[in-house]
Amino acid sequence: MNYKGIILILLVVVIFLVGAVAYLWISQPAENATLNVTNNTTNTADNSQQVQDNQSTSVKISAAKAKSIAADYMAANPDQFSNTEAGTPSLKGGIYYVPVVVTKEGQHSVGTVVAYVKVDGETGSVFGVQEISMY
Repeated sequence: MNYKGIILILLVVVIFLVGAVAYLWISQPAENATLNVTNNTTNTADNSQQVQDNQSTSVKISAAKAKSIAADYMAANPDQFSNTEAGTPSLKGGIYYVPVVVTKEGQHSVGTVVAYVKVDGETGSVFGVQEISMY
């Protein structure tokens, strides 16, 4: 075999090894990467209402607790939340968005989401209300 053939084989082997090392290096998680595990389950209570529990490593309260906190907040502000109830929360970025759902026909149809009560998933504090603009 001549030297050009040996050099070509060595070049192919080196390229393969460099590719394998690069793949292994890229596929490894970063040293400071944190694992964020979310478990979504749906519980049915009284066959009429579903509550979604989002349990994450950075969230300390359940979706049911966030819904309860939002309902208490709404009850404490009856002028703003008359004829409404708290809906099924969704978790986004550590904040539960609890929908404010219309329960009695009026300006909006029953079942319409008119706002979201924002509840901190870690502390349970209410951040405020995000109103939905309806045109």
